[in-house]
Amino acid sequence: MWWRAVSRAPRRASRPSPPVRRRRTSLLEMTRAPTDAAIAPSLLRLAAPMLVSRAGLAAMVLVDAVMLARFGARELAVATLAEGSFGRLSEVFGAFILSALVLVAAARPPAERARRLAIWRRAMACAAAMAGLGLAAAWLAPALLLAGGQEAGLVAAAAPVMLVAALGLPAGLVALACAVHLEGIGRPGLVAVSMLLANLVNLALNALLIAGGWGVPALGALGSALATALVRLALAIALVLTLLRIERPDGAGAEPIPHRDRARQIGLGLSAAGAAGTLHLLGLWLTIFAGWLGPVPLAAYASCWILSLPALLLAAGIGDAAAIRVAAASAEARPARLRRDLVTLALMLSPVTLLWLLAPGEVARAYAPDPGLAGAMAALLPVIGLVLMLDGLSLAASAGLRALHDIAVPTAIQIASMAATPPLAAMLAFSQGLGAGGLVGAILLTSAARLALLLMRIAARHAGTLRPRALLPSTDLP
Repeated sequence: MWWRAVSRAPRRASRPSPPVRRRRTSLLEMTRAPTDAAIAPSLLRLAAPMLVSRAGLAAMVLVDAVMLARFGARELAVATLAEGSFGRLSEVFGAFILSALVLVAAARPPAERARRLAIWRRAMACAAAMAGLGLAAAWLAPALLLAGGQEAGLVAAAAPVMLVAALGLPAGLVALACAVHLEGIGRPGLVAVSMLLANLVNLALNALLIAGGWGVPALGALGSALATALVRLALAIALVLTLLRIERPDGAGAEPIPHRDRARQIGLGLSAAGAAGTLHLLGLWLTIFAGWLGPVPLAAYASCWILSLPALLLAAGIGDAAAIRVAAASAEARPARLRRDLVTLALMLSPVTLLWLLAPGEVARAYAPDPGLAGAMAALLPVIGLVLMLDGLSLAASAGLRALHDIAVPTAIQIASMAATPPLAAMLAFSQGLGAGGLVGAILLTSAARLALLLMRIAARHAGTLRPRALLPSTDLP
């Protein structure tokens, strides 16, 4: 029969299918969530590009502190005073620059090239203006610290450190503006690689300038500040050249420069800088209180926070990723997704918290060979380990609420908790005689209250007592 003839006919060998090349997922595409199955494993993947570069910043601060601690507690106290005062102003300026990330990401399509370059140019102009303010602040800082009751010798040693930091501030802000642009256009890997190389250079310069060698005198805290300034300059040059190579703005001379984002960019920057400035101003009092207790308590207090900084940055990155996931989810999936992400973050923070609780002495001795400093740190680390867990979850909870356009109440909760911390810390540290333990005890109490209030706010939204409003649409970024 004919079907038998067909079945017996020799079949042509089928060609093997060409291998399917998996296209690399961009940063913006990772924020899109078409299905729950596609989004479930994406929390860490979404946060990873940002975490690497921000962890590089934390590692740079940590390396500076560790090398200064091994050089001497006095030099660490000097650097702590400079970082706790002028360094906070630098972070406020950085918050202004970072706020433009969402605008750059929205202008990522090729047709929006002129728009995102205009955002970058405005960021560079703002960086120059803030650098001038930073120089003025560094000049005024010693008098303000003396008026605040700081030890005269400590302030005299910190004054040149703050001046060198101010001289390195322009390069740092320029580097940050370029990093924001590169991350916004889907090139976070370039920023991460640059930060890793910057950390290696910083390590080498610290080894040379802090303890001296090869004909260079030991500069201590001043050497660490000088190393940071040089690294920022090199990083700024590298990122500017990278951005110019990618964007090629010279070929866009005929393109009009759009101004529709100007008001929004300035508004976002002022809002972010205002919030960061308020929180840093309140936190500054805790550093001043620690300075009143003496150089060793100040160094121990700051060192414990420096050791916890990488974990706090991890919590911030996971929180931002969780906010995008919550905003992109359907209304029914949001509660479960936010709970899942909070549990994931708690599991990721638990090793550090347990280490701080169970082996504070070993951690302190590995950080600081000075017995006095190590003992003071060992007394504080268990409490700070608990604070780390509470504050990390608070960061993620706040980010989740922001994803639902709930901004005013979480911000008010955070500012109120910070405002309550200094008077409570003063009472416990000085009136009750608990010293630095009173400072971290006050932080523990207010952190627990803040997390409880944020979780209550989340529960109220999930229960439907508040009207949910998504900040982002369910399919894409704004």
